Amino acid sequence: MKLSKIARMLSPSQSSHTHLSSASAYQSSSLLLLVSVLSRKRNHSKNNTTIRTAFRTFSKTTQASAATSSSLSNSSNSNNSHERRRLGQKQKQRREHNSCCSTSDSNRKPLIEREYSNSKNRNNNSESTVFQRSSKEELLRWKSWASKKILDNFRSTSTTTTTSVSSSKDEKNYDPLDASSLHTELEWLIEDVLVNNDTNDSNNNNNNEVKMRMDFNALTALWEKRIDDRYPIQYLTNSSQFRTLLLYVAPGVLIPRPETELLIDFAEQHLKIYGKKPHLKDKPWLDLGTGSGCLALALAKELELSKVYASDFSEEALDIARINIERLKVEDKVTLLQGSWFDALTDNKNVFLTSATSGKEEEEEEENKNNIKFAGIVSNPPYIPSDICANKLQPEVGRYEPMSALDGKGDNGMGDLDIICKSLHKFLLPGGFLALETHGGEQALRVWETLWNTNLYEDVRVRSDFSGVDRFVTARLIDTKKVDSYKNSISH
Repeated sequence: MKLSKIARMLSPSQSSHTHLSSASAYQSSSLLLLVSVLSRKRNHSKNNTTIRTAFRTFSKTTQASAATSSSLSNSSNSNNSHERRRLGQKQKQRREHNSCCSTSDSNRKPLIEREYSNSKNRNNNSESTVFQRSSKEELLRWKSWASKKILDNFRSTSTTTTTSVSSSKDEKNYDPLDASSLHTELEWLIEDVLVNNDTNDSNNNNNNEVKMRMDFNALTALWEKRIDDRYPIQYLTNSSQFRTLLLYVAPGVLIPRPETELLIDFAEQHLKIYGKKPHLKDKPWLDLGTGSGCLALALAKELELSKVYASDFSEEALDIARINIERLKVEDKVTLLQGSWFDALTDNKNVFLTSATSGKEEEEEEENKNNIKFAGIVSNPPYIPSDICANKLQPEVGRYEPMSALDGKGDNGMGDLDIICKSLHKFLLPGGFLALETHGGEQALRVWETLWNTNLYEDVRVRSDFSGVDRFVTARLIDTKKVDSYKNSISH
């Protein structure tokens, strides 16, 4: 794969420190384009050392601007008005998405895995793979039009920003698109649309012909929606890269971010040291708030864990996670649970039994299902402070990604994190590992302090993301006697 083609990982809506609408955030994403390109190659190699090194090198040059962006936290809009506006727009956004992107069962997969199906093919119920055939000249003309649209948009938004942003109360309406990022997104889009871009393909009798997964009318509608409506490219193509995994994503789930991949790195480091301990070996892990299923799937596929549970409150998110579980063929490893945080583990509607258990094992699991313990728990919960969610998110994020997966609520976005930290010890085995993603900075320190003050955890650490932001907190649960003592103390 050529280096000139982009990965889907770091468009302006992808990096956590570019959640905020600011020019410096877009400068950051532009500087990291090379890293985006390298990350796409993960599908073809398990060696990520070069990619990670490049990511850290480029990220250091943008750390200062990222920190400046993250300091923006004041909002003139109330949370109530923001919530009403968000709910009012939700149905409209779903209709707009459906009008541009087919949601039929055949298209509930990433664009690059689809086949083009015209009306003739559907009427004949043909099972053969059919693609739209076009000439290279037509494709080049379309690409020229798409590139011109980027230029026209850049000029118009630059003028609007200069004349209007200073007096605007809603800055996100004037947050300009980054032209360089759009050009690389265009290359990536064409790469996914083309069935085979190799002119030396022996099966291609006409070297001037290209096979496409959608016709030019659909492709034009998609690109106009990306630029005019600021619709995330990941939702338009229903695809997002997470480590070595290509995932199906849709508006019901958060688009996986590159820094979240580090949670899997931390889990892998823990397993190398403690994973073979008898009381932890082959015990299940838990992904809280799974969304697209990215963390649970990486634990099962990359770290080869035999059993992973993945919970989410949203039925829509679980439906999308289920699609990815089936696509990646890990139904025997990953079990979905519905519920709010740890409530998903105690709700009777969730079934913990798998087809692999029977007889006495089944009875034991049924008896102990409300006391299930995990060798590890990972989570990327909502953590963005509500005032930032109300006004300071990028359009791609604030308008389309589920607010329930972004807004941490509570004091400084700590609402969901506080709930998780309060109950973690009840569901971890002694020596069990936990890794949480946070908004970084003060929030990460508060999570660290909360865990440390319980005296239930050892090796409690704050860890940095690729940009040097203190974003993660990891720890291990200590021995059972101290845990039981803590339970008794808080019950009185």
